[in-house]
This record gives sequence, C-alpha cells and structure tokens, in this order.
Amino acid sequence: MSFQEESAGVQVDSADGEGAGAQGSTEDPAQGALEPGQSPPSLSLATADPKVKNPEPQKFTFRDRNQNVLVLVSGTLIAVPPKSYICPETFYVLASPLSSAGDKGNPVFLAVSGGKLCLYCEMDKKKGRPTLLLKKKDISQLPTSDTKDSKGFTFYRKKRRCLESAAHQGWFISTCHANEPVRMTDKPGRQELIDFTFMPVSKAHMSPSEVSE
Repeated sequence: MSFQEESAGVQVDSADGEGAGAQGSTEDPAQGALEPGQSPPSLSLATADPKVKNPEPQKFTFRDRNQNVLVLVSGTLIAVPPKSYICPETFYVLASPLSSAGDKGNPVFLAVSGGKLCLYCEMDKKKGRPTLLLKKKDISQLPTSDTKDSKGFTFYRKKRRCLESAAHQGWFISTCHANEPVRMTDKPGRQELIDFTFMPVSKAHMSPSEVSE
C-alpha cells in the first residue's frame, strides 16, 4: 500500500455486511464532545461568509460506538481500543459546497495526515461495491474542485453522527471489530458501527501524522 498521485488513492477497506459476534454500545463520556444533534458552525455553508475563500478546517478525533479511536497506520485507517499510549488520528473537517438533499445532513470533506490525505468513496468494480480511499490532496483545495470530482470527497454528516457518502448514498463510513480497517457499509447495525463521536482537538494534542507548518 503506497501513496500515489491525486488520481489514485490508498485503499482503506470495504465491508461486506457480515461479521462475527455482537458488540456493545456505550456513549462517549469525554468532556467537550459534541452531543447528538449539534453541528460545528463551520460545517454548514448556510451561514458561511462568502468572502472567506479558504476557510479553516475544524479538527477532531473520532470514536465509534464501542469507544474505539481511529488511527492512521501505514496509510490505513484502523479502529483501535483507546490506551494511554495511543494518539488518535486528527481529522480535518471542512464544509463542502455540495448541496444537501432533504435531511441528509451537512455535506463535509474529511482529511487526515495534516489535511493532506482526503477520504474519498468510489466504486470498486472488482468487488461491485463502494470502497473508502485516502487520496493525496490538500483539503483546503477541495472547495474549488470540480463538482463531479468533489462529490466523491463529500460525506453527509447527519445529526446522529454518521457519515454517508454523497457519491454512493446509502453507504456509510463504518468500523467493525477492534484493530480492523475503517470501511464502507450499507448494512449498519450492531456489528457495522456507523455512529461516531466528534472530539474537538486542541493544538496541544495533535496526532503523529500531523504535518508541521
């Protein structure tokens, strides 16, 4: 798995809707987490200042419903149990100019590795289902990208904190068992977890893949 040009990507994984064993569900007790129904102000373009051409992305770490955190390991996003020595990956979240249809939620771009690797959903023709990729592209450049291309980078952030692909609606970013890659699924449930808690990140708590300014 190696980093390539913008037109290519690093495959993260794709779910087949099956898994072994059921998993529990707990709410994240961490202070400062966004509660269900809350949306960071910069994630909606409804009130965005049109004069701001390059808005500043917000930074978060993610936890799934089982409290696993997401980390970036050798170009792959993986869900792992939280430990004192684990530093969760910092996700850059920026509003997408793509219109939101109905109650889909706020359209956003997502990136890791200092905002230089963007999450992208495209159809895997061999597997016949959408897959999640990481593409080498600066998230700050996405708002000015071609609309057709930006759709693959866009995810609808719903109030229940799930992230649905704009290009392949009905498919969600998900985690399954601990220490497995993050993927896409169209069968959310007790095994395929699609609800995430967004934990705001301060400058003093950056992930190892952060790119120094």
